Amino acid sequence: MGEANRLLPTLRDVANAADVSVGTASKVLSGAPGVSAARAQRVWDAARQLGYRRNGIAADLRRGRPSSIGFVLPDLTNQFFVDIARELENHALEHGYQLIMAHADEDPAREMERIRFVMSRQVAGMIIIPCRGYEHAIKEARECNVPLVMADRVDETFPANTVTTDSHGASLDGTAHLIALGHRRIAFLVNTLDLVNSKERADGYIDAMRRAGLDSFIQVVECGMTAAEIHASTLDVLSAAVRPTALFAAGNVTTLGALRALRDANLRLPEDISLLSFDDAPWMAVLRPYLSSIRQPVEAIGHAIWQLMLKLLNGERGEPAHLTFKAELLVRESTARVPEEVPALQRAQAAVRR
Repeated sequence: MGEANRLLPTLRDVANAADVSVGTASKVLSGAPGVSAARAQRVWDAARQLGYRRNGIAADLRRGRPSSIGFVLPDLTNQFFVDIARELENHALEHGYQLIMAHADEDPAREMERIRFVMSRQVAGMIIIPCRGYEHAIKEARECNVPLVMADRVDETFPANTVTTDSHGASLDGTAHLIALGHRRIAFLVNTLDLVNSKERADGYIDAMRRAGLDSFIQVVECGMTAAEIHASTLDVLSAAVRPTALFAAGNVTTLGALRALRDANLRLPEDISLLSFDDAPWMAVLRPYLSSIRQPVEAIGHAIWQLMLKLLNGERGEPAHLTFKAELLVRESTARVPEEVPALQRAQAAVRR
């Protein structure tokens, strides 16, 4: 092992091969300005030919300042989380930081392991969208004395800086839209009520139904976190003796599961049933019918997360800040007035029995 380490190319080897000083080679490989294009190209060519890999952690230690920000998110199949990651990386690069991202896969145990892994990279700060709960993440950040911002599945009770969407208000508006189209039997499909924002979305739906005097029609369905669970739960809803005339899916992963179930039940949008999605994605305005959705302001949320992180990195500490943004209802083609129900019900029940 010792012999192998001695054979690894060093920064001095790269500098000698490029015929520049060690300082110049270091500047180029760290992305610092002030080196001519010709010299920089020689350094990169030499590094590639020698197989040199810069040790970012060691460089941070020499500089005395970490240059990475950790980001742990729960689900890479969720378009909203991917969009947030893109926004955060853009902000990080603009301010001279690198984003180290880790995926918890909706597993609290894996989330804890991923948080510890990212912390071990000597990050300057941590951004976390939690799976469930928050105590373990905050405890880990405090023990490591790392600035922390939490997002999305959070509220003002969290003892940390948070950024989220007004899920309750957006869900209330979405439900009111369906009620205005004449729908009464509206099923609200949610992954779990254990998540802060999912519970707020369900509460917004319930409040809207109650305000309209539709208490007896309230139907909140906990579908589960996986595509298979959501698909099966939605099929159960659609095969009931009296099925809903509209579905309100509380997230884009839930929306995908609901769409698969609607296809298997041989139900058409919006002729047989309406569908509203909490969360938007590019494909929702491409495939017909275009899906009505609730769009969270990704750019504003990403910018707010980064601004809170910058304040912490600059030593501005104090009481936690809790920022909440308003979502936008986008009415497209998948929500319409209540359809004729009998033929559609017969098709759905026949398809489910098959």
